[in-house]
Amino acid sequence: MSLSQTEREQRDVSMFGMSSDELRQMAVTFPCKVGVEGRHGDAMFIMSILSDAQEVMAYGDVETARQYINRAKYLLSYLVMNEE
Repeated sequence: MSLSQTEREQRDVSMFGMSSDELRQMAVTFPCKVGVEGRHGDAMFIMSILSDAQEVMAYGDVETARQYINRAKYLLSYLVMNEE
């Protein structure tokens, strides 16, 4: 069963706090990746998201932490695993 565009966007917002298109755009324009080649920049970006998850967990915001972790997992799949 295929999801409609609206259903997909609603699912993405629930999982990531944003659409997957917005997340992929963020990955391309993330400032710490400027001047950093390939996977090193991708890894820095993903690690920064995981650090953000740790920070919000320290304040008890489990829902936002879950979304940040989902972002990191999605980006591992999208940026790193697709290059092999």
